[in-house]
Amino acid sequence: MRRSAHAAPDERSPRLGGGGEFSLIRRFLEANPLPLDVRVGPGDDAVVFVDGLVVSTDVSVEDVHFRSAWLSEPETGYRAVTAALSDLAAMAATPVGVLVSLAFPERTDVEAVMSGVKDACREAGTHLVGGDLSRSPGPLVLDAVVLGRTGRPALRSMALPGDELWVTGPVGASAGAVRVLEAGADPGPELRRAYARPRARIAEAARLAHASVLGACIDVSDGLSGDAGHIAAASGVRIVLDAAAIPIHPALAAHFGAEESLELALHGGEDYELLFSARPGAPVAGALQAHEAASLARVGHAEVGEGVWLRAPDGRERRLLRGGYSHVEDVAP
Repeated sequence: MRRSAHAAPDERSPRLGGGGEFSLIRRFLEANPLPLDVRVGPGDDAVVFVDGLVVSTDVSVEDVHFRSAWLSEPETGYRAVTAALSDLAAMAATPVGVLVSLAFPERTDVEAVMSGVKDACREAGTHLVGGDLSRSPGPLVLDAVVLGRTGRPALRSMALPGDELWVTGPVGASAGAVRVLEAGADPGPELRRAYARPRARIAEAARLAHASVLGACIDVSDGLSGDAGHIAAASGVRIVLDAAAIPIHPALAAHFGAEESLELALHGGEDYELLFSARPGAPVAGALQAHEAASLARVGHAEVGEGVWLRAPDGRERRLLRGGYSHVEDVAP
């Protein structure tokens, strides 16, 4: 395995990135010792137990994560579960089951929502194994708990100076769809598909891990800049993203100029592609099937230092102080 000689700062307590959301998480975790059977604790994409069990949870709230006017009920269920399964992909874990808790208003077609849930499970090669149902006087809420297995988890703390940074596919489309929908316009089929029917990169992560080329890994849920920042913080490195190499989804050009498209790719999120590190010259493309390798892009590198920086085509660099999406404003320590 590629990083057998690399000691993470602390697998059981990974270093968290900046921002209000993680400041609040730190408060929750203070003076909260982890059980001895936890190998990787809070701060990565999932919790990993010493026996290889991987567990993550993801909540999807109507009018926060989605709007019912933008998605059908099957798409709502599909999208919520796929977001959770993407956390398993980021850990190079194989899914073994999904539990879904659903709190639904009276108007909800529960059967339709759950058809989307089961569709997401089938696509990831796993099964719905349990959950809970409850009435809700307010918004529709789905909470997905995903279970997986891995012998060697990919961690955010596994990037080293000199590593290359790769992304498995184009970014920015989901955020672009949201921006167009917010304006009351039609995003078109490609942008809408990226938002409504994302895919967890389970197979790609497994192939990269099997080929021993996978270093640090995270799914692009909060935006390329924000998720690169999580790797930088956890690994203690400086990440430089090459603006000219970022694979901006081509469908964005129908609605946005080059500058705004780049901003969406950097800060939008919910693309669920994998952002990962690999040693220079590692056979990354060779580890994947042809159609998967065709979407790969080498977007930057890691070096000594800290933070995330963007390199313009003229070679000038600027630090990206804005990260990805956060549900919590900055709070005092």
